[in-house]
Amino acid sequence: MSETPPVQPPVSLLDIYMRQMEISAALAVIHVQLKTVPDHEERIRRLEASRAKLVGAAVAVSATVSTLGTWLGLVVAHH
Repeated sequence: MSETPPVQPPVSLLDIYMRQMEISAALAVIHVQLKTVPDHEERIRRLEASRAKLVGAAVAVSATVSTLGTWLGLVVAHH
């Protein structure tokens, strides 16, 4: 025996309009919530810039220490 599906009542324009208003209200709430979320892209850019500065500083310190080591080695070798 096959069961017949339940009969759905017809959808009126008022039903559609009410559902549209519910969706609009939900979208408004989502929009407000998105405004309160911090800009993750900006934070990522700042972290990448900081990392680049740290790498640059590490290279500068390495070059300075290397140069000082070389000069110190030359001075010690000549004495």
